[in-house]
Amino acid sequence: METWAQEAEEASKDSGKARLSGRIHILGMGNAALFVAHSLARRPSVPPITLMMHSPAVYHSWKDARQSISLQANGLEDIRTGFDVNVLENKTWYSIPYEADEVDEAEDRPPEPEFADVSLEGEFELEETLKSEHDDREIECLIVAGPASMTVAAVDSVKDRLTPDSTVLILSNGMGLLEEINDKIFPDSKTRPCYMQGLVTHDIHRRKRGYQFDHVDVGSTILGFPLEAGLSQAEAEKMHSGLWPPTAKYLLHTLTNTAPLVATAASPTDLLLHQLEKLAIQCVLLPLTALMQVKNGDILYNYSITRVMRLLLLEISSVICALPEIQSVPGVEARFSPERLRRMVTQLADRTADETSTMSQDVHHRRTTEIEYLNGYIVRRGEELGLSPAMNYMIKHLILGKSYEIKQREASAIPIDVPTAQTPRMFPAFRKNSEDFKNSE
Repeated sequence: METWAQEAEEASKDSGKARLSGRIHILGMGNAALFVAHSLARRPSVPPITLMMHSPAVYHSWKDARQSISLQANGLEDIRTGFDVNVLENKTWYSIPYEADEVDEAEDRPPEPEFADVSLEGEFELEETLKSEHDDREIECLIVAGPASMTVAAVDSVKDRLTPDSTVLILSNGMGLLEEINDKIFPDSKTRPCYMQGLVTHDIHRRKRGYQFDHVDVGSTILGFPLEAGLSQAEAEKMHSGLWPPTAKYLLHTLTNTAPLVATAASPTDLLLHQLEKLAIQCVLLPLTALMQVKNGDILYNYSITRVMRLLLLEISSVICALPEIQSVPGVEARFSPERLRRMVTQLADRTADETSTMSQDVHHRRTTEIEYLNGYIVRRGEELGLSPAMNYMIKHLILGKSYEIKQREASAIPIDVPTAQTPRMFPAFRKNSEDFKNSE
């Protein structure tokens, strides 16, 4: 098997450019990001890996976890170290190389506390004595794995370190992210990096402590180049087959040869079809469990919810089958029929019956949900095609409304839809009417 250095040299050959460094940056500290990092660290030849952390607080939690990622599968614990780190502080990235001495010193510390949300900025600062330096070096290969609602901001934080020779792999739920990234960050097509997208179907559960995970169910990783707007299926595949930058060749070759990922390369059209299937499932399972605040399996035994599910799938199927990008693909109507999509939803809900969906967790913890990139995407594409996806529009705003209501409740606010100028006059009357009502009981 080739070493990572040989893979980097092979990818750089005939490009007329300097040999690649082979370093892979991973932006995000969620399950998918750390699973990819752990899988790369299990290769016989481990490439240089840099974990990018969005605040000093996250870095301190990483140090408390002895700078290691632990994955348990089939009853066996596998701990990997050796990761370099980039930390974002005050919109500046700082590089912190891995040092085994610090890990040895950490062995004498007490066990790390229960894992908590350490995403707040400003709680910690990088110590003056820390061996860190400003890092503005070009990023060759970047993997962005995290919530879709945070992906655009994540890419924006490293935009000055990306060039047209860079490759960005996005592993996020939902669709429509690339269009938003191009619109907000890279409006000039000449300065854009090369994009790749992927789907990770491995079932990874995070434990309560630090960076420890359970590999519950082996899945697969599907990688490919996105189908660009305005190009036919044949044109897109012909273009991508000949214009891959060296960084894209290296990243794709490295990931597909990383055994734990079970990664395969897909054509732009096949990648799109897999994305649409996952989108259809998540447009039903995630918002319904979030609205009802139930586990995934609970929606299977509720007659009223199954009625809503069928109406949603009818609408989602009609929008997907009308997309111009896949009109030349045979068998689209059968692949995205409402009945087949319903079976896929129920199978996933049954397989993960005791799990809580990510959107349900986001709503509960008052985090921004991915609804705009799920049902919101169906609404946008449906309207472009002259359709009226009313059910998806309603679901989208129910989620937005529920999130808003929870935040208002936490802030002890009373939402009243009246002009601001009338508020002082309205509240006394409201209190008086309430008192009269109570006295009349």
